[in-house]
Amino acid sequence: MPTAGRLAGAVIFGLFGWYLAGLTIPFFPESNAPTYWLPVVSFISLVVGWRVCGSRAGRGYNPAIGIGLTSAAAIAFCSIFAVAFNKMISNALANRYQDGTMEAVIDVFEQMVTFGRMFAEPPLIATLLIGGVVCAWGTEFFGRRFP
Repeated sequence: MPTAGRLAGAVIFGLFGWYLAGLTIPFFPESNAPTYWLPVVSFISLVVGWRVCGSRAGRGYNPAIGIGLTSAAAIAFCSIFAVAFNKMISNALANRYQDGTMEAVIDVFEQMVTFGRMFAEPPLIATLLIGGVVCAWGTEFFGRRFP
């Protein structure tokens, strides 16, 4: 059921995802992010804002802190999974997996670790966590004002 909290969460987190994706571009090799990076992270953030944060809006500002941290973790995990999965698909199409499909599935998680290490910078992590809480507070504001 669409509510103002869900809509606010989707918009706020979608914009936050766009900002966050822009911050992560220098962390890619040669500062060359994939062309799909900004729209995918924005879409993932929009969905997380709608499903995770927006559906829980209206419970108070203290629970919004935990909801914001959960949303930030979900955005980080799904974004890293998306780029790792795309890398696995490109490796599979180049016939780099000789031992079967299980090797490709395992490589997704190895790629996630690689990309996770690449993005494990304190300013980026702080932006993700603080931004998640601030976005959740914004969602909470609209969720309480317009139920």
